[in-house]
Amino acid sequence: MREPTDRPGLPTVFHERRTYRRRRVMDAARLAPVLALVLWSLPLLWPQTGEDTVSSATALIYIFVVWAGIIVLTWGLSRLLAEEVDDPPDTDT
Repeated sequence: MREPTDRPGLPTVFHERRTYRRRRVMDAARLAPVLALVLWSLPLLWPQTGEDTVSSATALIYIFVVWAGIIVLTWGLSRLLAEEVDDPPDTDT
């Protein structure tokens, strides 16, 4: 065992794997709207004039693909969170 002077501060807290995984999925669910906003804002940066102009059809396809991808992402995250809720807690009786 280490001496108390080896490492100042609070001891490291280890979370149960299930709790840690659930918190990371919750973090991902919180970031999904931000990701959607960033991805939907990208067409605003595309050139509107000149040789590198992106057509409206390409922009609409991109927006649709991002929209569908966010739907699939949030569906998957909600399924993962629902699995955690459906599992009964371990109790010793």
